[in-house]
Formats: sequence, structure tokens, C-alpha cells
Amino acid sequence: MKAKAKFVTCGFCHASLAIHHTGSSYSTELLEDLKQTTDALVKDVAQIKHNAALDRLDEQWERRRLKLLGTNKHGHQITQPLNQATMIIVSGFVIVFALIWTCLAAVMFAPMALFGLVFMGMAVVGLISSFSKMNTYKTERARYMRERQSLIEQIQSSD
Repeated sequence: MKAKAKFVTCGFCHASLAIHHTGSSYSTELLEDLKQTTDALVKDVAQIKHNAALDRLDEQWERRRLKLLGTNKHGHQITQPLNQATMIIVSGFVIVFALIWTCLAAVMFAPMALFGLVFMGMAVVGLISSFSKMNTYKTERARYMRERQSLIEQIQSSD
């Protein structure tokens, strides 16, 4: 055997061996063991990369979600999107109040009826704005869920 040899085959069992030189000592290791260890490491690194990509996607969504939801008038973060029924009911009450106000004001003092029209306009604009924000949130969430599912399928297919 040459002094600089790195690999040999056992004449008895025909196993492939890797030779390790450490100073004046020599040792051997089965190449099969090295290959299994290397394959396990490659698989672990791939799993770590996939998990990191999934974590990064989740963190990006959380930041985007909080930005889409915004804060309330006290500066506290809103954690859930508004319920559609709640938006419609609240806007409906404001519009009904504005209609009553406009009718009563028109009878008592006509210029005050303009305030009722302003209230109604604000309620309609607020309702449209809320629905627009809710649709944006739903669209963004659906995109996030598709991307997340795609990543999970990639992780499962690589296993």
C-alpha cells in the first residue's frame, strides 16, 4: 500500500475503506458508513432549508397581516379582520340614523339636513372602504396559504 493512498479494498471481505492519516497512525473507515452519514447530512440540510423557507414565509405573512389589519384608535394592533355582518349592521344603523336625522332636520331647519347627508355619505364610503380592505386581506391570505401549501408539498415530496 502506498503511503499517500486514501482508499483501499479489503482483500478478505472486499469492503471499500477510506484511509485516515494522523501523524504516524493510520486508521480505516468503511466508505458505506461515510456515504450513509453524508446522505443523512444532505437530507438534514435540505430539511433545514425547507423549514427555514417555511418560517420565512410565515414571518412575512405575519408582518403583512398586521400591516393590513392596522391599529385601532388607541394605537393597539387589530388581530382579527372585521366580520362582514358587523360591518353591514353598523353601517346600516348609521345610515338609518342619518336618514331619520335628515328627515327631522328638513322639517325643523332645512340646512341641518345637510349633516344627515354627510353622515350617510361617510357611512357608505366607510362601508366601501371596509369591504375593499377585507377583500385585500382575503386575497393576500389566500396567496399566502397557496404558497405555504406549495412549500409543504415540496418538503413532503423531497422526503
